Amino acid sequence: MPERPHARLLRATVVASAWLLVLTMVNVIAGGTVRQTIFFAVPVAFAAWHDLRLGLVFAAVGALSAWAGGSIPEPGLQEPVWIEGFYAFLKLSVVAAITRLASQHVGKRPPT
Repeated sequence: MPERPHARLLRATVVASAWLLVLTMVNVIAGGTVRQTIFFAVPVAFAAWHDLRLGLVFAAVGALSAWAGGSIPEPGLQEPVWIEGFYAFLKLSVVAAITRLASQHVGKRPPT
């Protein structure tokens, strides 16, 4: 029996939310030292694989997670927090868009 689309979206939402929640808690405990974009991009890519809008939502949630965990603002930079947050959202949105394009390409491959 094929899986229903909303069940897949729900699973992607739960997994991505759990990842970002744990990442935020670890980041708070570590004093905001987790700054690598890849840690925030994994749940965005997982969500975007199933739906682009969901990936963009998690791009925004990922930027907020970085701010809540202390990764934003970067120490030593003089820019306002909202500029760094927007830049993080922009990077994560690009990850979402590229992931969604890749998922559509993979889905169109002929079976071997």
